[in-house]
Amino acid sequence: MRCLRVLAMALIVTACASPSNGVEIVTNGETPTAFSPPTTSTKAKPKPIVALPAPTGSIGDIKRRNLFNEAVRLTSSIVSPTLIEPRFDSAGLTGVVMLYKEGLLDDSPGGTGKLLDSVIRDYGYVTGVRAEREPSGDASTTEILQNTVLIFKDDASASAAAEAGFRLREEQDPDRRSRAQTEVIPGFADAKAFTRRIGEGSALFAYTTAFLQKGPLVIRISVGQRPETESVDIIARYLRRQLTALEDFTPTPLDQLSSLSPPFDPDGSLLKLATDTTEFGPSGSGGVFDAQGALLFESDIQSWSEVYRKTGVDRLVLASDGELTRAADTEKAAVLLAKIRPGFLARKGYEPTGAPSTVPSAECLQYTSVVPSDDPLQRCLFARGRYVTWVEGTRSVIGQRAQDRWNRLG
Repeated sequence: MRCLRVLAMALIVTACASPSNGVEIVTNGETPTAFSPPTTSTKAKPKPIVALPAPTGSIGDIKRRNLFNEAVRLTSSIVSPTLIEPRFDSAGLTGVVMLYKEGLLDDSPGGTGKLLDSVIRDYGYVTGVRAEREPSGDASTTEILQNTVLIFKDDASASAAAEAGFRLREEQDPDRRSRAQTEVIPGFADAKAFTRRIGEGSALFAYTTAFLQKGPLVIRISVGQRPETESVDIIARYLRRQLTALEDFTPTPLDQLSSLSPPFDPDGSLLKLATDTTEFGPSGSGGVFDAQGALLFESDIQSWSEVYRKTGVDRLVLASDGELTRAADTEKAAVLLAKIRPGFLARKGYEPTGAPSTVPSAECLQYTSVVPSDDPLQRCLFARGRYVTWVEGTRSVIGQRAQDRWNRLG
């Protein structure tokens, strides 16, 4: 279940001296002693050589937390790649990314370029969400299906940004030869689409991308390492589905963004059930999602959507050391726990271990490191009331963390 967040959170907790790269920490002016403040990179931004549309202006100084909140709103209207092509069922390294700050938007599914990211704020970029999946069962495959929805301050800015993304297809990779050709997406005459090939021979990477503007929104679909005809067909089907999903989504007006509260937890009470601090990061940590947004984090979205329906799941809370799912009632939470348990216990690289004395009903796993550790990573799963949760930490702290979570849910 939600293997992408499991990986990301394991990395966060393992490096308990500092947050995972990109995690934002808000503590009312105080930085927790367990974490160090995020650092700002001084690396120069890449500069495109190709001519781009005239800038339309940035949105000004709006706090990242508010842009993160808008991205959380957007997750409810994002279509998962798995729903378009079921074989794309593995989250890979990223899965879902909240694109609320610089440095997160790549120019290709391979994540090799940041040119669009370097200029997009000149076109009134607000925030966005990326969802991508790879086929499971083949570690050697480089196939990928990626869906990105971006929000801009107005229609003109979105149009200019889509054109900028399209023109960047001609930008040459300094280290590898690249070639681009335009494509036509059936049923979408306004889509700006192309196939780009980078490299040669066995090192060739090819992907087909389409940009489509819808008011202040831009949909960007990319298919990596598939024949152009197949990629174009996938993109056409994806655009139809994603456009339909966005029909009920209205971006928050620019003058209201600075006061935007977490959309599914306006008073912060649900997040407080999982953590003391208000941390948030690109993987969704620090977010409270509704059922539709929560399903976006599932690989097997078809079967889990039925589980959610039967158990009345309406909220998912992500924290840096675990997650929390709210069911309709205590009875439904027990059913949800039974559904989660097999996948939890079957996690590769972990072995069963005893529950901490603080929460004896928990089922726990311990990471099997190649190099023995005196304080190995553990995670524990349990339910209390209408909530199902798992919490993670090293053996020396897992008991206290599990007890803290248990007490919060009481």
